[in-house]
Amino acid sequence: MRVFAALVLLDLGLCACASTYVAPPDPIPVIGNEIIGISGACADVQDGLTADGTPIVLFQCVGSPNQEWFVGNGRIADNVGSCVDVLGGAALDGAPIILVTCNGTPSQHWRISKDRIIGAGGKCLDTLAGGAANLTPLILSSCKDIPSQTWTLQWSRAANGSASQ
Repeated sequence: MRVFAALVLLDLGLCACASTYVAPPDPIPVIGNEIIGISGACADVQDGLTADGTPIVLFQCVGSPNQEWFVGNGRIADNVGSCVDVLGGAALDGAPIILVTCNGTPSQHWRISKDRIIGAGGKCLDTLAGGAANLTPLILSSCKDIPSQTWTLQWSRAANGSASQ
């Protein structure tokens, strides 16, 4: 038994075990997330169009497909292969948020930090002039502690065969 214990200790001493940090993955990507903002309205593909350049706007949540988002892997996408992007790709305050075919450009990279959605240039998803009315355009803006930059992701039961809340 003593020989076995000595071998185990010797084996542990020879092991150059180093702890390695593994970053946690994005939340499980799921289509059917609603992105809910100011006044409980949703990020919405205007008129349900899928053409490149279609504006993303704020609209009352109704559980429609144009309000359902795949959130994960550093991007926000719809169910037809289009991504949330910044018009012109530049991280400028007031730049409109649009739908574009996913191509992996930096302006299509988004991350969620607490209740903020952060994109190009470390700027936040916002509404034009802090608006909350239907059809208010979404824009990129310097991050501030204001209601129009506060977002919640909620799994849409409507996208999965049940009635929306």
